[in-house]
Amino acid sequence: MSRILLVTFGTRGDVLPFCVLGAALQARGHVVRFVTVSDYHGTVRRFGLDPVDSGAGFEQVLDDPQHEALFQNYFSAGLSAIPRLLALRRTLLGRFSDLMLLTHEEVERCDLVVFNPFAYFAAETALKQGIPAVRAMCQPLVPSWSEPLSIFGGRPLGRLGNRLSYETFRMLSPLSAAAFAAPKLRAAGAGRGWRTFANPLTAHLRRVRHLGAYSPALSPDPGDLPVPVTATGPWTQAIGNGALQDYLEAFLARGPAPVYVGFGSMLWGAERNTAIVLKALEIWGGRAIVNVGAGGLRLPDWAALPPNLRVTSHADHALLFPRVRAVVHHGGAGTTAAALRAGRPSVILPLLGDQLYWGRRVAALGAAEAPVQLRQVTAEDLAGRIARACSDAAMANAAARLSEILMREPGVSAAVDCVEAMIAA
Repeated sequence: MSRILLVTFGTRGDVLPFCVLGAALQARGHVVRFVTVSDYHGTVRRFGLDPVDSGAGFEQVLDDPQHEALFQNYFSAGLSAIPRLLALRRTLLGRFSDLMLLTHEEVERCDLVVFNPFAYFAAETALKQGIPAVRAMCQPLVPSWSEPLSIFGGRPLGRLGNRLSYETFRMLSPLSAAAFAAPKLRAAGAGRGWRTFANPLTAHLRRVRHLGAYSPALSPDPGDLPVPVTATGPWTQAIGNGALQDYLEAFLARGPAPVYVGFGSMLWGAERNTAIVLKALEIWGGRAIVNVGAGGLRLPDWAALPPNLRVTSHADHALLFPRVRAVVHHGGAGTTAAALRAGRPSVILPLLGDQLYWGRRVAALGAAEAPVQLRQVTAEDLAGRIARACSDAAMANAAARLSEILMREPGVSAAVDCVEAMIAA
């Protein structure tokens, strides 16, 4: 029995694969400690895991209207985003320092650390103490000359441009330098040794093991990576009691299969997104399950909705998606994989990060149309996309073929085998 520390920051989509990994490790008898922001502690507990108390969360800060314009215009903001990013940095640095100190304290009591790229400081702390570390990625992030950094959408930039795109992560180091220099971290012996302009994507690149919680069918190895990456396929697992909520079962039983609409943990643009989605569904005219959750949709007057719509605040994708006709979503790695595993076409409306990359990858493989950014889609365009996703035979066949491939991938079991092999070594 080993003590394994999981450290992950980012969106709910970044946390969920770690929850699946933690539950699988715990089922094999390991002691799992889980550090993430308190916004996601409820999600962690639903997998039977106990998160380490991490104090105040980040979601309330990111949901502030003053930051909404930054995230809505992520792909085109350019230099105009810098002042807003600096303001957001000042707000988050104190909480970031607290999480770094907590991670430092937890590392001292573990046998192995698994971290996601946004928790890059966990590797620094672990390796200094001779503790092995594994970087788990929901998207390809190891530098390549053949493909650009996935968070920039996946459009080729030329050989030099592709490689340089990975260097943009260096901006995280000076932005977080004040957090590393916090007196409470220095007093604990943490934060020392991190260079101001170090690149979190390449620091310790050859000293940690790299796991990809994504499908190599969607993102194949480009052939020029400086280190091996074990892409296992998505880490998925049904949670709860293995059944959908009664009200969803009742809705599904009343008529033909609906479409699913949900945007994960994307918090911004709620008023516009809701109006666009409702108008598009009205134009299209079919049945739909709309997930409000944290995904930028707000439907306060549920009773006033037409009978062809059903609202939910939580739905297990693994259970629901095989029973819908198509999935309208933001292109997050987890939701994209769940739609494809279910063999359902997608309508992908990315907002930020790697979502545009996955949207383009799915479209290239035929299981969706080319993605359009959520902030740019019109109700008429969305209605047409939904109709085509529900009726296009070629799109349905492509999704079915990808489902067969993804369902054969080992997923989290291969990740657990890798972690156990490192511990044994």
